[in-house]
Amino acid sequence: MGSADHRLRSYKYAHRLGRAVMHLGRRRHGADDITKGHRLNLIMWNYNKEFRASPEFRARSFAREGSPPDAECISYTHDRDYEAVSGVQRPAPHLASSAWCPPPPAEYDGFVGLEGRWAGHPRRRPAP
Repeated sequence: MGSADHRLRSYKYAHRLGRAVMHLGRRRHGADDITKGHRLNLIMWNYNKEFRASPEFRARSFAREGSPPDAECISYTHDRDYEAVSGVQRPAPHLASSAWCPPPPAEYDGFVGLEGRWAGHPRRRPAP
């Protein structure tokens, strides 16, 4: 997360019966709608207060995005440019105020989106 291409599709996994997918969650990920059968999800969140208070975590940064994201890689809960990229209204409009991605310094050229969580913050964007 935070790389210049983190909202661009990099891989699509083909599920097989009896198999599971495990990942750290740091990569942008999602799930397609299912067309038959059913799906079970087991989600385990780990939270480490010491790590989140560490200088390494606090100093993490986002690279400036090189282009708009792929439409299949956007999230109405996280992305400030959801409407501009998808062409549709956010299904849960109340989440717009907490949308955070990308942070202002990481916006791609031509970015169009809401302020979201960054409302009232000074726009800090590095020089190209």
